[in-house]
Amino acid sequence: MKKSFVILAVILQLIVLAYMAGEREYVQRNGKVIHLRTAPIDPRDMFRGDYVRLNYEISRIPVSRLKGVDSAGELKKGAKIYVSLKEGPNGLYELMEAGLEKPTSGIYLTGRMPYRYRTLHASNPIWIKYGIEAYFVEQGKGRVIEKQRGNWAGVQIPLEMEIALGPGGKAVIRGYRWSPLGIGLTVLRGLQRNQPDQQAPRSATVQLTLANASDKPLAIVNLPNYCSFALEPVPWARQQWKLAHNPCEEGLPSDVDVVTLAPGQQKRFDFDFSSDRWLVEANGPVKQIGTLDGSEQFRLVYRPPDEAASRHLRQKDIIWHGYMASRVFHGRGQID
Repeated sequence: MKKSFVILAVILQLIVLAYMAGEREYVQRNGKVIHLRTAPIDPRDMFRGDYVRLNYEISRIPVSRLKGVDSAGELKKGAKIYVSLKEGPNGLYELMEAGLEKPTSGIYLTGRMPYRYRTLHASNPIWIKYGIEAYFVEQGKGRVIEKQRGNWAGVQIPLEMEIALGPGGKAVIRGYRWSPLGIGLTVLRGLQRNQPDQQAPRSATVQLTLANASDKPLAIVNLPNYCSFALEPVPWARQQWKLAHNPCEEGLPSDVDVVTLAPGQQKRFDFDFSSDRWLVEANGPVKQIGTLDGSEQFRLVYRPPDEAASRHLRQKDIIWHGYMASRVFHGRGQID
């Protein structure tokens, strides 16, 4: 009798595994295809062959995007969470909102809480796993992907993962493509926590690089006063800082604002955060970002005019549209 139970248990396990494999195959072949931006991390697993570990832009959900969640007690370990998406430029999908109730329409992914949350706070974003955090590749190819991606010190080219969506928001990786635009951030002038000379700059100067990572000419738009770039606090900042003096006005770009990059060519932009252009406020005194607490971090985001605003430009057909965020940094020059 005992032997029969063991055999039955083994058979049931095989049936479950076969069902899971069949479900993945069905979704991969027949699911709706979307693209999600990410970057690889550790490219090698010595026990399972080459693979690329992935974090997605939607892997961390700001608390402000959680809908219908009143307390941290609802976010239990293993709980399902549904993440609604919207399509942006270049076929990339972006976060709309997340919640515990399954959406009745639209595009969404079903994720799970990897651990329990004790509190809900704006400075503590919600981590979500979707089952698409590892992409296995041929032996040796993981290192090739990692090399092409770039390193922390230079220009990085984001991976855009091709995801098939099945019923109930199940996601399966089908492949990947490279973003045609790469981005890098380096410190030109960093600062110590306490500057002895009060007349000295209180914030760092950084250099942001945009690079054509494609095999065709690509154009970017550099609006006057750096108005193609935004200084945005991270979702987990304690306060949502905004620019105190924003010189940018609504209007259409001109042909002189367009910069055409040949394949492999780069364009660099210097940002001095001690200047009035980048002073910030949050319901209080105006400050330099270098004087803020270490938890107040930012990104520089390249966000050119959209296609509708660029139709009159001579190079409209090769202008890259969308948004591209830099690595996280603090105003004194520390880069994560």
